[in-house]
This record gives sequence, structure tokens and C-alpha cells, in this order.
Amino acid sequence: MNEEIAELKRRVNILEQYREKDKTELHQLDKSLQVFINEMKNISDDLKTVVSNFKEAVIRSTNATQKDVNTLKERYDNLEKRLVNLDTKLEQETVVADAEKWKKIVSYVGTAVVGAIVAFILAKIGIS
Repeated sequence: MNEEIAELKRRVNILEQYREKDKTELHQLDKSLQVFINEMKNISDDLKTVVSNFKEAVIRSTNATQKDVNTLKERYDNLEKRLVNLDTKLEQETVVADAEKWKKIVSYVGTAVVGAIVAFILAKIGIS
């Protein structure tokens, strides 16, 4: 029976050693897990900050882009008005001017023809 008691004591010692070893490992794992949890909290906070900053940057960029688009629209409208004015001025200087020249030429030719006819008639009548 002493042998059985000795064997049981030995087994209890082994189990106590395992238990102590498990406690030590569990304590180390608990510390590691706590460090990991703290790091995850820090990463989460940093990520929230990054997301917030990114949203603000997108909003600022969108506002700046919208402002640029509005400026470009205004410039386009001004350029379009100037183009219409230039087109009107060009038409006045070319088409209308050419029409005036044509009217003058027709008038001169008409006057010359009428003058020639009158001179011919007067020459036939005998008035020289």
C-alpha cells in the first residue's frame, strides 16, 4: 500500500506541476491577450481618425471641385457671349459690308446704263 501511496503522491506531484505550468501559461496568455486587446483598441481609434480625416478630405475636395466647375461654367458662358458678339461683328463687317458694296456697284452700273440710254435717245433726237 505504501507503493500505491507513493505512486499516487508522484502522480499528484506531476499533476500539480502541470497545473502550475498551465497557470503560468494561462497568465502569460492573459497578458498577451490584454496587450493584443489594447493594441486593437488603439488601431480601432486610429482607424476612426483616418476615416474621419478621409471623409473631411473628400468633402473639401468635392467642394473645391464644385467651385472650379462653377468657375469654368461662368467662364464658358462669358466666352460664349463674346463669341456671339464677335460673330455678329464679323457678320456686320463682312456680309453687311459686302451687301453695301454690291448695292453701290449695282447703283453705279444702273446709273451708267440709264445715262447711256438717255445719251443714246438724245443723240437720236438730235440733241448733242
